[in-house]
Amino acid sequence: MTHEYTILTGGVIAGVPTEPAPTAIAWAADTVLAVGGDEEVLAISRGDSHVADLRGATVRPFAGTPLEAGAPADFEVLDPATAAVIAVVRDGCVVTGEIPGLEID
Repeated sequence: MTHEYTILTGGVIAGVPTEPAPTAIAWAADTVLAVGGDEEVLAISRGDSHVADLRGATVRPFAGTPLEAGAPADFEVLDPATAAVIAVVRDGCVVTGEIPGLEID
């Protein structure tokens, strides 16, 4: 069974202690596939990925949930202007709110 990838670029990926700070995250089903720079993460796409530009929004892990390859795709997306939560992703699905520019059938 294969799953389409979802890739978010152009953001701030919080809670990941790497330099340079990551700007993109990719996941399939309920698992994070990659966290890193935009080009690095986009390179894993097989061409059928859902891609959205975060426009500076922050992706923040839930307490105790790392944002790294192999980890559960559980996180919040925060508005870049207000830091309010605009979307909640659990098990790879947007369960509350929406991620601007991301359309998943």
